[in-house]
Amino acid sequence: MAVPDLSSIDVSKLVVDETAKESKVVAIWKDGVLVDEITDGEEAGIILDKTPFYAEGGGQVGDEGMFISEFGRIKAVNAKRLPDGTVYHEAYVEEGQLKVGEMVKIEVDQVKKLASARNHTATHLLQAALKQVVGDQVNQAGSSVTPERLRFDFTNFEPVTAQQLADVEELVNSVILKGQDVEISHMSIEEAKEAGAMALFSEKYGDVVRVVKVPGFSMELCAGSHVKNVGQVGMFKIVSESGVASGVRRIEAITGKAALDYVNGKMAVLSEAASLLKTKEEELPAQIEKVQAESKEMSKQLAEVAEMREKADAQNLLTGLKTIKDVNVVCGKSNASSMDELRDVADMTSSKIESPSVVVLACANEGKVNLVVKADKAAVAKGIHAGKIIKEAAQTVGGGGGGRPDMAQAGGKNAEALPKAFDKAVEVIESQLG
Repeated sequence: MAVPDLSSIDVSKLVVDETAKESKVVAIWKDGVLVDEITDGEEAGIILDKTPFYAEGGGQVGDEGMFISEFGRIKAVNAKRLPDGTVYHEAYVEEGQLKVGEMVKIEVDQVKKLASARNHTATHLLQAALKQVVGDQVNQAGSSVTPERLRFDFTNFEPVTAQQLADVEELVNSVILKGQDVEISHMSIEEAKEAGAMALFSEKYGDVVRVVKVPGFSMELCAGSHVKNVGQVGMFKIVSESGVASGVRRIEAITGKAALDYVNGKMAVLSEAASLLKTKEEELPAQIEKVQAESKEMSKQLAEVAEMREKADAQNLLTGLKTIKDVNVVCGKSNASSMDELRDVADMTSSKIESPSVVVLACANEGKVNLVVKADKAAVAKGIHAGKIIKEAAQTVGGGGGGRPDMAQAGGKNAEALPKAFDKAVEVIESQLG
């Protein structure tokens, strides 16, 4: 959002007060220009003389909420901070209007604010747990905190193992279950460092810093929203771990109701899988192994049946053997169900014919036609070219294809024309043999 020149505003009188319920509109701007009022549907930047909104920063998104005036309802979708510390709100008018100088009632979306607080406190717990489980080389390389989830980037030169992730998750949840109060204090930057507070020391901090501490577990410099007691986090669940850059890993996690919904969703899938396999949830691994073994055996049996069918196909096709100028030729329709099977039948048929030989086979499945022509070396030496044979034969079934002198394949769509395709193949073979 473009911000206009706000030098006319006395920012020293602007206050951030978490308890504020009412406030006066100090400035409104639209498209980078200060205005006196906004009306239905218009988006704007708004500054209040006091605000309870947390302004976006430290990886955490700003608060959302409503401003209610005598003549309008305004939805605030985010709060941000200018370089001089001024907090402004990105908002739009849901109904009515809003004017500079009006008083508004303020309603912060407490559900989303608490959800962000859960995720922010959980981010601190996650960093401390990673240091304990993975190692002291872990340092924050970025973070994002929203009401929906948390994302934590950290330095590590290899993926975090599944066992390490499980240990981190268990450690964080064990701290949450202790239900300790989160201690927030203000002290000098030097005192914070001496006390062991973690911080992104590449960032700039004032002389006095805000320290967020979970006794005996984590202590960080942070200006973000946090729960009053770690028990309010509810549940912590890691949903992914991945690499985002050389030496930088990323963990995404959820807390509270989002974590509960996630686990319940997984349990529902587990329950459905157990129902489909007609077994208990705890017996699913054994049942899956059983099904896999049965599937493997079934696949083996089907392969044996397919091989028997191919052999039978090849044997039946030999009854149509004819000789064209000393070259043994077989043309016929196979029961193969795919191009791969058709090639296998062609190989098998060719192996049973005396050289020189040419095999022209076709199969039809679901309205589609597959054609294969296979010629042995002796036939090729006499002038046979499988690719040219199949090109003309495929045209009679509404298709096309080609290939090498010794092997070619094609597709078509008119199975009823297969007899004509075989006749065309024989015609081309005769012409190639002169």
